[in-house]
Amino acid sequence: MRSRVTLQIIFNLFILLVGLNAFTQEKPNVVLIVLDDLNDYVGVLGGHPQAKTPNIDKMAKEGVLFTNAHSNAPVCAPSRSSFMSGILPSSSGNYGFENRKKNSILSNSKTISEYAIENGYKAFQTGKIQHHSRAADWTEMGVPKYQGPVAYNGIKPVIHPSVPEAFAAIGLLDGTFASLADIPSVPESRETPGYTGWWNHKKETPFYYNTDQDRDLMTDEKSVRWLKNKLEELEESKTKEPFFIAFGIMNPHTPHVAPQKYFDMYPMESLEIPIIKDNDNEDCSYDEVLSGKGRSHFEALKDSYPQIEDGLKAYLQAYLAEVTFTDDIVGEVLNSIEESKFSENTIIILVSDHGYNMGEKEYLFKNSPWEESTRIPFIIKHPKYKANAGKKVNHPVSLIDLYPTIADLCEMKGSTLKNDKGVEIDGYSLKTFLEDPDNTIWEGPDIALTVIKNNESSDSEDQNYSVRSKNYRYVRYSNGSEEFYDHRNDPYEWDNQIKNPKYKDKIVAHKKALKMQIQRIRLE
Repeated sequence: MRSRVTLQIIFNLFILLVGLNAFTQEKPNVVLIVLDDLNDYVGVLGGHPQAKTPNIDKMAKEGVLFTNAHSNAPVCAPSRSSFMSGILPSSSGNYGFENRKKNSILSNSKTISEYAIENGYKAFQTGKIQHHSRAADWTEMGVPKYQGPVAYNGIKPVIHPSVPEAFAAIGLLDGTFASLADIPSVPESRETPGYTGWWNHKKETPFYYNTDQDRDLMTDEKSVRWLKNKLEELEESKTKEPFFIAFGIMNPHTPHVAPQKYFDMYPMESLEIPIIKDNDNEDCSYDEVLSGKGRSHFEALKDSYPQIEDGLKAYLQAYLAEVTFTDDIVGEVLNSIEESKFSENTIIILVSDHGYNMGEKEYLFKNSPWEESTRIPFIIKHPKYKANAGKKVNHPVSLIDLYPTIADLCEMKGSTLKNDKGVEIDGYSLKTFLEDPDNTIWEGPDIALTVIKNNESSDSEDQNYSVRSKNYRYVRYSNGSEEFYDHRNDPYEWDNQIKNPKYKDKIVAHKKALKMQIQRIRLE
């Protein structure tokens, strides 16, 4: 009898040890949350004093926050092609909205999803992750990336009728900002039958809206529903394969449309607009080289209201409404993971593709070389590093470090090249900062690199560059013009110190750092 009991105990211990061993060998899951056009208007980053982002703030308290994180290309398409491939725009030559699938380097290098699949992961995407997405890069694709809704004239989508005519002229998506409760009513004309109600942009179907509680779901809300169903499906399947889920959130990208309750959180009469210095562009070289939408959008807003302050408040209210709406979506994603069986073995990462200027330097758009366009939220929450929850890292990092970080944390192995036409990934793993956020030794560079396309040349040397170090920003335009800002004394980048002899050594050091980065570029 005693021997039977002993054997039973030994058998039970064996089963327990096998189970524990299997658990310890299991690779972590990854959920990558990608926001669209979100600058540093996040509570924990302090970009705007009235921004309400309790869920992102909570994630920062539960993870490690990178306070000096930047986009490598401050416009959607090249930024996403870069961080999903792990290859800098200046390495691939993909600086703008060119189809990444036609880029020789990118098409012959593995995206993070392809690499994850090769390493035994199931890879899922929902919402907006990349332009020109390929189903072959994923195990499954969820909700399509539809923007809007927008107004409709009975034949095609149009600008919301509440938008002033001058600003409406900038275009359908960028020119639209309105509450969902402000149901558009486009009158009949000789050319069009007119239409009252919202319309699904590109989907070419009506968007039903009665009240905030009685309406169709927007794309991000559909993605939340998809995620919950996918997690339940994975739980029920009892799969042993780890998963990588890229959860793309469409907002706060234009059109700036959100439920009314989010607009109510930001009454215009008490809204604080960004601090804008008069004649701030006098010591900047942007207009000598670039002719981006930011200037024309600002001028259009200026022409639409008696005072530019009124226009900025109206636009800012819609942007902040979307920011908080987005934050609620983030909260639902976090709760879905927390309530699942995967919570203790899932790494959650939150980033934005780039920032957005909200009138600073008379610029209203992304794709500028300044802090507002390059700085992004970047948070990593890893169950293994709970001891460092709530800590911050001020070392400059960028989105190019995302791919190698995920690969390192998940112990992915093998080449990231499809063939000899591809290239190795740029960037460096941030794991060392998760292990010790106060660490000052990192194999990566001391600057974060940002590039803005030169429409006249594809040569890497001829692009417009902006680099951010711990305390400074150096900008070099394609014509050789330069800017240099001291963030210790000038957080708004108002005073260009490029000609100040006091900063000569610092400027030289930043020039060298930029040159070293460019020299790593592999384009012929």
